[in-house]
Amino acid sequence: MSSSVKNPPETAKSAAKGGDGTAAKPAAKRVRRTADEARRLILDAAEGRLARQGPEGLRLQDIARDVGISHPAILHHFESREGLVRALIGRANRQLRDTLLSALDEGGKSGSRGGNTAYHIGHVFEALSDRGTARLFSWMLLTGRANAGQPDNTVMGEIVDAIQARREDHARQTGEPVPDREDTLFIAMLTASAAFGEAIIGRPLAESAGLDQDGLKRFRLWFAQLVNDHLDSKK
Repeated sequence: MSSSVKNPPETAKSAAKGGDGTAAKPAAKRVRRTADEARRLILDAAEGRLARQGPEGLRLQDIARDVGISHPAILHHFESREGLVRALIGRANRQLRDTLLSALDEGGKSGSRGGNTAYHIGHVFEALSDRGTARLFSWMLLTGRANAGQPDNTVMGEIVDAIQARREDHARQTGEPVPDREDTLFIAMLTASAAFGEAIIGRPLAESAGLDQDGLKRFRLWFAQLVNDHLDSKK
């Protein structure tokens, strides 16, 4: 009886030492996170893989390993891979909207027509092309997932309204004719289409034409100037 009581402490004591008798490293403490923090970290990891590998890189096991959690933990927060994809698209929509509306507010303070056009268009290309969001959108469209429970489907309308309001404000201040909203809509559609096109085929197309990464940057600036010239023509 007495030996059976004393043995567990001895076993625990010896387990606390390494093979050479030195103290072993304590086990890593489990990191406790709030549900919102865990979701954010999972989405950050998913976005990183999306930017590097495209939609095919959105494997739950790999994302879980990146975050340092188990595969079931992702299912707990998003229910399925489809749920994770929808959450990723929803966050990308909100980030695009918030970033562009903030940029418009900052640009509008300069008093220039529409603010810094290249600055705003750069944000569109960054959000849609550089982060891989456009590739994910396209994949969802081609596989029939685009409208499956998707919230935030008014992002383009909000952006167009904000740009139009800025243009109308500028027109009132300068006494110029108020631009037509459809013109603003077409500008937004053209910019989004260019960003989508670059994300899907732009880089291979540029390389076939002999353009390097700096050449793509010059294309973005050229495109921004094209839009800016159109805006100036509406004076």
